[in-house]
Amino acid sequence: MNRKSVIVSLLTLALMVLAACSNSESSGDPSPAEEFDQYRTEGIDPIHERSLELAEMGGHLNAMIPEPEKARDYITDEMISYIEETRVMAEELQDGLINQEIKEVNQITIDQLNLMADSFNKQAEFLELHIPPVSDESYAESEAVYAEIMQLQEQIDEKTSEYNTSLDDLEQKYSN
Repeated sequence: MNRKSVIVSLLTLALMVLAACSNSESSGDPSPAEEFDQYRTEGIDPIHERSLELAEMGGHLNAMIPEPEKARDYITDEMISYIEETRVMAEELQDGLINQEIKEVNQITIDQLNLMADSFNKQAEFLELHIPPVSDESYAESEAVYAEIMQLQEQIDEKTSEYNTSLDDLEQKYSN
């Protein structure tokens, strides 16, 4: 290879490197720490606030338990739709995330919310079976539904633990 070819090749390589650097800077992708900070503001904090509201709704639901029809309606009309709205928020966040670790934590949130929606649907089914008059058959069926609710609760607890561990890892890695 002659000297002129080497210089042209080096200049071409230098231009490609500069172009690549320029593209990554102009793309505006945040650093993982910046993305995590943004995720905390737009994802973790609002979803945490919604979970506190959901806990209040759960307290309200507990007061309704003596009236299974009213409790069932509250779950189906209020609580499930609230969970679904929260899940949509988390899914919209997921679409904009870049960092794989942050996406994984957000996916855990989505999985938790899906399990919670399933659990509330089962709770509504359980309450439906306890609307008077309650037969021996519906009572027996409700025991099976209750077992499913308990399994879902175990899965929710596992996801919550996984989320907390993953979030702690991200906090340590990306927080100032």
